[in-house]
Amino acid sequence: MINKILTPRKFKIKQFKDQRGVLFELNRLPGNKFKNEILTFSKKNVLRGIHYKKNYENKLVIVLKGKILDFCIQLKRKLPIKIFKFNLKKGEGLFIPKGFAHGYLCKGNENIILYKLSTRYNKKLEKGIIWNDETLKLNWKIKKPILSKRDKKFKKLLIR
Repeated sequence: MINKILTPRKFKIKQFKDQRGVLFELNRLPGNKFKNEILTFSKKNVLRGIHYKKNYENKLVIVLKGKILDFCIQLKRKLPIKIFKFNLKKGEGLFIPKGFAHGYLCKGNENIILYKLSTRYNKKLEKGIIWNDETLKLNWKIKKPILSKRDKKFKKLLIR
């Protein structure tokens, strides 16, 4: 049997607009059943990540407002490192399968992002890679992003 390798994929969220505003339909999104949801509100130049779980998880990232530059880094040990880059705007989402680290830069003045995660939060499993790791050569198009204290402390990706 051939193992199918899943890769991150961008998708459009079905939405309905009328004189009242917009309704986003979220019940038919790709991926597994999700156990945790997070809503973030970020200003321009905030960089969140690069995060991953020790035992991996599926992740769904949905832009409700604003726009982001998103990077997914494949971390599966038996495969070479592969990097995926996405530009997402309101009404678009990204499915990130297990085995990927993930980070994004907020490019809009106001950015509201919804995450759906396949695992519950567990601080002991949380890992990260420093955003400007030279070996990854990610072009964030920014020199001094706004980072959390935790994200500033992440180390380089160790050679696997």
